[in-house]
Amino acid sequence: MLRKLAPVLVLAATVLGGCERNLPVDDKDRAVVLRAADLIPFGYGLEKTEPYETFTKTRYLDGSHELTYEFETPDSEEENALYMNVTISVEKSTSDAWATHGAQDIGLGVGLKTNGITKREVKDFYKYGDASTFYVLEKNGHPIGNAFTVRHGKRVYMLVLSGMYFDDAASWKELIEEKLETFSEYAPT
Repeated sequence: MLRKLAPVLVLAATVLGGCERNLPVDDKDRAVVLRAADLIPFGYGLEKTEPYETFTKTRYLDGSHELTYEFETPDSEEENALYMNVTISVEKSTSDAWATHGAQDIGLGVGLKTNGITKREVKDFYKYGDASTFYVLEKNGHPIGNAFTVRHGKRVYMLVLSGMYFDDAASWKELIEEKLETFSEYAPT
């Protein structure tokens, strides 16, 4: 599914970011990220999600920051297979955030296409920030996940979900809005 997409996203971030410094991830960072455990009330069946989570926080030479969360169940977990990637970028300016938002969307499209996955935009599904886009990810004409991007000021939030998908705007809002409100004020340390 999207397991091959993660290296593409990491490579793109590395190439675009230049020099970097990894930083410790704290509770404030974890609070801004939608996590696999947040999906449990919406039907995800795996209760112990922490063993499959990875967080990284990076400060780049230009002063921008990136927080990444990845969740991937092992291949042996067939009943509750899930891949999830959340990338939060805090740029130095709104124009830098605009460029990052566009680059992420292009990179996402390339990574998905490489894996035989298409993204179908659902217009006016859920709007947040200065710009946001909601996609249903499809493989062989069947929905397999979602992608969601937001640009709010100098911040960018990108979420990719595969193995579970949302098609109800009210449920999506219930799932994501509190995280986005936290994201709107997020300042990495």
